[in-house]
Amino acid sequence: MVDFRRSKIDSPDAIYFLTLVTHHRRHVFLNREDFVLVWRVMDRVAKRFDASYPAWVILPNHLHWVLQPGHSDYSRIVFSFKRAVGFELKKQNRIRQGQKLWQDRFWEHTIRDEKDLGRCVDYIHYNPVKHGLVGSTADWPYSSFRTFVGKGVYSPDWGDGDELKIPGSEWDL
Repeated sequence: MVDFRRSKIDSPDAIYFLTLVTHHRRHVFLNREDFVLVWRVMDRVAKRFDASYPAWVILPNHLHWVLQPGHSDYSRIVFSFKRAVGFELKKQNRIRQGQKLWQDRFWEHTIRDEKDLGRCVDYIHYNPVKHGLVGSTADWPYSSFRTFVGKGVYSPDWGDGDELKIPGSEWDL
């Protein structure tokens, strides 16, 4: 068994870039209701733990999440989130009792500085284009992209056209 350790920074200002992937990369989130369900659970869990999540994207078989857990343990937040989404999908008979929804683990990256945060946020928002789900970043409604456009961080046509090269994204999932 591999001795696996997660990065833990004992600071309420710590920020993490998280990736959660469905079991066997199965496309589970297929329609608007699925994406809304995942976002609502994400929001509810973050509020419960008094955490914030400035950037996120939900795709059919994974999601990326920039999370600032505050005084909470981000692993507990992720566990609660995964469990709650699974519970909701079981209630809807979308997954059977005992069927796995998520991969056991998740990927985390501790954000080191503003430049690193910017790269992670760019990666999150460009991900639907990169995976061929849409031709334009603005066309994917299940992300925080529009919030960033509203704040003036991005122009509405950011990520359109040529493939973006985001430094540090070679760890792609």
